[in-house]
Amino acid sequence: MSVGATTLAAVTADRAITRRPVLTLFRDRPSQIGMPSENSAVSSELHDRGLVVTDFVDRVGGDKPVVASDGSTHRAEQLLADGLHALAYAVTEGRPLPPAVAVTHPAHWSSDAVGALRTALGRVSEWAQHPVTLISDTTAVLTALKANPGLPDHGIIAVCDFGGSGTNITLVDAERGFEPISETRRTTVFSGDGIDQALLDHVVADLGGNGDGNGDGPPTVGSLTRLRSQCRDAKEQLSYETVAEIGGFHGGVWLTRVELEEALRQPLEGFFTVLQNTLDDNGIAADALSAIVSVGGGAKMPTVTTGLAQRFGVAVISSPRPQLTAAIGAALSVAGDVVAVPKARPPVAPPPFPESVSPPEHAPPPAVESVPDADLQPLVTPPPLYPPPTAPRPPIPEPELIGGQGIVVEWYRRPILVVVLAGLVAMLLGTVAVLVLRNAADDDTDFDELTPVSSTTTTVTAPSPTFEPPPAFAPSPEPIPQEPPGFTESPAPEFTESPAPEFTESPDNP
Repeated sequence: MSVGATTLAAVTADRAITRRPVLTLFRDRPSQIGMPSENSAVSSELHDRGLVVTDFVDRVGGDKPVVASDGSTHRAEQLLADGLHALAYAVTEGRPLPPAVAVTHPAHWSSDAVGALRTALGRVSEWAQHPVTLISDTTAVLTALKANPGLPDHGIIAVCDFGGSGTNITLVDAERGFEPISETRRTTVFSGDGIDQALLDHVVADLGGNGDGNGDGPPTVGSLTRLRSQCRDAKEQLSYETVAEIGGFHGGVWLTRVELEEALRQPLEGFFTVLQNTLDDNGIAADALSAIVSVGGGAKMPTVTTGLAQRFGVAVISSPRPQLTAAIGAALSVAGDVVAVPKARPPVAPPPFPESVSPPEHAPPPAVESVPDADLQPLVTPPPLYPPPTAPRPPIPEPELIGGQGIVVEWYRRPILVVVLAGLVAMLLGTVAVLVLRNAADDDTDFDELTPVSSTTTTVTAPSPTFEPPPAFAPSPEPIPQEPPGFTESPAPEFTESPAPEFTESPDNP
């Protein structure tokens, strides 16, 4: 499991979930972690609404307790331990917890905060006999990315964790076992909460500045919380789409990726400055920086990855779901302590990381619950100054690498279309030839048979010339009898089927 100011994540061998750090305390049942919308199946069965407590993650290890809405006080680390306990049962869907559990803490936490959380976790009954492994999220991130897709084995790597309340920067030396070369630097110039607030201000200004546009006017104070949550959802949606709708307003309110990039521009420039200052303070030259690791919820935005690659000219390494990277690394770090004797059936590695083959001591990366982009691959963005060019997302293979599927061929050069057209032309020419030969044969037959019989010339030519010849593929129709029965003894089908014998046996032929 991983701990973040705005997101808690948990992964197993076959499942992964994320929850908001919102803890609901009940008198007669275990606590529940997450927003009601994240636990809709459970919340619908509850009659007791419980006591909701928030804003406790960043206060772990502090002197002041957290005051709930009913006036009760709670230790922040104990609330977090209770929330992680509920999160563990949520990801296992109520089954017994595994003996090996690891939890990551933010890299910028003090030793007092880490110790307070370790003590609180030890008070949980399930973890009293099997202590929880507590590691830094930077260590967990490096563990996950070393397994998939891999990290450089030389130079300095800048690990950037874009979180909800701020961003952490940690410099590690790849040639010395990825050991940190300095303390983690924390900056709040770029944060998920800050982006949410910028989008909220943009929407409120748009509603207030267009009083006759939507007809709703600016939102009330009571609706700002809901609107802020919608802006957060729209921000996440714009990570993989170009437009997102904010519901609840007459006529609809829309946010585009261009507006999101405009909201990101100033905070992102501020973060670039902080990262450059961190490199300068540690004497890291531009050619000594081998890669940048981008993780956390903010790393999902393409503008962040693109900006890092363009600004610093090195490869940017991330994962398909950067908000889960730390939790995956925590699971991999303790997977070797578990005896490989499955109770029922061994878990099957889900599709998010199909190409990675984990060693025996590593657990396979999990599938993620309610994430639309399940077929994404590990993201490594190359530097823009060296071939191949940089890209914020996995590079699109060239047409020749995908079996010619991307090659554009003119329509008249496509083999299937040429064969079809040739067949149609051949059929048309064959039909015309058959019609011409058939008409010629009919004309010769009529002339040869009608000439010797002079007495019946007027009656034989009785069919009107307006009758068009029958199709080449249909039998000739019988003529309509118009003479006495004596003449019908020699119908057209008889002499047309064998014209030669009748003509040669005729006694009138001189």
